[in-house]
Amino acid sequence: MLEQVRSFLRNTPFRRFEIHCSSGEVFRVEHPENAAIVGQQVVVALADNVNAIMISPLHIVEISGVQRVAA
Repeated sequence: MLEQVRSFLRNTPFRRFEIHCSSGEVFRVEHPENAAIVGQQVVVALADNVNAIMISPLHIVEISGVQRVAA
């Protein structure tokens, strides 16, 4: 899963994506600076722009692209 996250972060142009966890939580990555791979963990900045969460790849069940909604 780390390679999949790394691939999404390196996409040019960047496309938003979501990380789905075994707990049912979903973390949206809106910008490449909102997530990073540190050691063997994925760090995602939360929407409050203050906190972040570290996710073990063992708990990532899916990574999916986010489609833009036409206005």
